Amino acid sequence: MATYTETDAGLLVPDDVMAISESLASLESYAALELALEDWGWTRLGIQGTHEFTREGLRRITQLARIMYLKNPLIQRGVNVQTYYVYGQGMNVSAEDEGVNEILQEFLGDAKNKAELTTHEARIEKERDLQVEANLFFCFFTNVTTGRVRVRCIPFDEITEVITSPDDAREPWYYKREWVQEGFDVSSGRTTTEPQVVYYPDWRHRPAPRDRPKTIGRHPVAWDTPVYHVRTGGLSRMRFGVSEVYAAIDWARAYKEFLENWSTIVKAHSRFAWRAAGMSTQSAVDAMKERLGATTSAGARANTNPPPVVASTLLEPGSVRMEPVRTAGATTSASDGRHLKLMVAMVFGLPETFFGDTSVGNLATAKTLDRPTELKMLSRQTLWANIHRNIIDYVLAAAVRAGRLSGSATEEDDGTPRLELAAGDPGIRIAFPPVLEHETEAAVNAIVKAATLGGTELAGTIELPLVARMLLDALGEQDVDEVIERQFPAGESVAETRLVQVARQLKEAVLELREGHGD
Repeated sequence: MATYTETDAGLLVPDDVMAISESLASLESYAALELALEDWGWTRLGIQGTHEFTREGLRRITQLARIMYLKNPLIQRGVNVQTYYVYGQGMNVSAEDEGVNEILQEFLGDAKNKAELTTHEARIEKERDLQVEANLFFCFFTNVTTGRVRVRCIPFDEITEVITSPDDAREPWYYKREWVQEGFDVSSGRTTTEPQVVYYPDWRHRPAPRDRPKTIGRHPVAWDTPVYHVRTGGLSRMRFGVSEVYAAIDWARAYKEFLENWSTIVKAHSRFAWRAAGMSTQSAVDAMKERLGATTSAGARANTNPPPVVASTLLEPGSVRMEPVRTAGATTSASDGRHLKLMVAMVFGLPETFFGDTSVGNLATAKTLDRPTELKMLSRQTLWANIHRNIIDYVLAAAVRAGRLSGSATEEDDGTPRLELAAGDPGIRIAFPPVLEHETEAAVNAIVKAATLGGTELAGTIELPLVARMLLDALGEQDVDEVIERQFPAGESVAETRLVQVARQLKEAVLELREGHGD
């Protein structure tokens, strides 16, 4: 038996028809959001579910985020400040095992890798890209003979789809890349273009060779160049990250528009700088105008097209009286937009002082951070340490497969790579200098106390090379490995190194003594 529902208009509608009507209304709401993309303030939720943006929506968000970073001072400042805290003092990477460290330093020193990731400038750019685009696609080009690995990043706009495991949506298998390949014809001098579509496997998806398809939908699969996807922002179930500045864009634009409106009002009030009143006749007005020699306006009878220039004088008939036109308190103050700026600061997790308002700061706030902000910077450094460690694991696995390192590089049943080195734990060390300035002195004192147990000589608790490395890290030395290599040459023990230093000092003292006696 059919059931009916009464509508707001008093009509009885069958429930099945009502369900269809509600579905259509839902589709209309999605269509409204799609149309709202023109305003850049909304993005349509995809048909995959309410937890995922469409790829086109993400492209729009990312494009807007890029523009806002380049143009809006608040967005640019927020991104840059975090970048300075994360990488402003550099980062040191090393390994305790000599063979592993050789492979590692070779990877870090490769010219291609330095341009993409392993130099200070490249890391600054990658942190900035990660904040703005929220997605990095590291592609590993591996020489199977030598084990050399070179890293490149695929542009975010070119990755159009992430294919995951049918059994686990959080396990990516392939990345679909679509782009236009440009070529250059030397004979004609013309640039040619050709659409390309390639699937790249995830770096942790390495099924058995017999289970590796050569093509997907007639498009090739590049098994020799796997991709490592790093994503931030958004929710855990999203396959792509969402720009970290997305939540701040509306408020940054509102603050910009507020200042523009405020500036317009102030400029309008500044159209007249002085009022001269008290002239009873037009001849008196003309005489005053001639004496002042400035663009003027005589009340309603004035020709205001074009309007007077800024800081002109207003002449009125009557008893002569001059006074400045006051604008203070006449309109909204520029500081009234502070709460709009605070919304931007809230998104970045930074204090208000970092966005140009030094009136609310002092010496203490200049040398410290709010605890949440400090933890955010430390968390970001941890993220980048993990990223580098994952890339290094891939580099070492490639070296093992090429026979340059002793060990085994195998895959689990599900294709997850497994690396075991014959030397055991390689001792990969990724260190950042302290985030806060006041930590330096405390860190140095703590290292010295731990090494000497409060005395003046080493207590044997920490080896001298490690003490030197820790001190250099705390002091912000950029190239720790080079300094350590000079202080502790390879093949010399700590005792031998200290003996050489003492002997050198003794020799210099003897030479000075001889020079003093004229020998």
